[in-house]
Amino acid sequence: MTSSILLDFDGTLVHTAPGILAGFRKTLAAAGVSAIEAIDERVIGPPLLATLKRLTGLESPVELERLAAAFRATYDTDGILGAEAFEGLDEVLAAFEAERWRAFVVTNKRQLPARAIAARLGLLARFEHLYSLDSLDPPAPRKAALVAHVLREREIPRGTAVMVGDSVEDAEAAAANGLPFVAVTYGYGSPLAYEGVPAAATLSRLADLPDVIRRLD
Repeated sequence: MTSSILLDFDGTLVHTAPGILAGFRKTLAAAGVSAIEAIDERVIGPPLLATLKRLTGLESPVELERLAAAFRATYDTDGILGAEAFEGLDEVLAAFEAERWRAFVVTNKRQLPARAIAARLGLLARFEHLYSLDSLDPPAPRKAALVAHVLREREIPRGTAVMVGDSVEDAEAAAANGLPFVAVTYGYGSPLAYEGVPAAATLSRLADLPDVIRRLD
């Protein structure tokens, strides 16, 4: 039976796209760097440096870190203010509490803006913990490693946990750790494009998540 839910953040629980995309556009414009692909919701999800490399084609770690620092400066102050919870999140978390399901955020988003957004939206106390790649020392290299850390640290048996997310990386992280995966189809990624283990269920509306998890059980 399910007792723990591991949840992606951007595109799964919170609509953060406007601030993120505005931050990328502002950062590249200020640096005089042209994007080599459209700055739209499809680029949201991977770690910051990987996304900047994808958007610019730059290879130099120094140049990429310079852009990352500029992005952090604008996003961590202004970009986070536009984030809003997806409709139904409060009811979903209330259902988790009623079912006594443990809820964990597991995100590629940096800890500082993730916690700032969660705090502003009154969400921090609703989760047992919020994990980011950079909440580990050294940072986790990818989400699969972060999920493995959460399972170990919180002593969560794999047969009692479910992973929920909107990206191929979320699907990969679930498969790598032997977790059923609920593929979010209203988010920013294409989780059903993952060619490994098929999704256990799909989620087209956040409010339906508790029922989806009950059906999995």
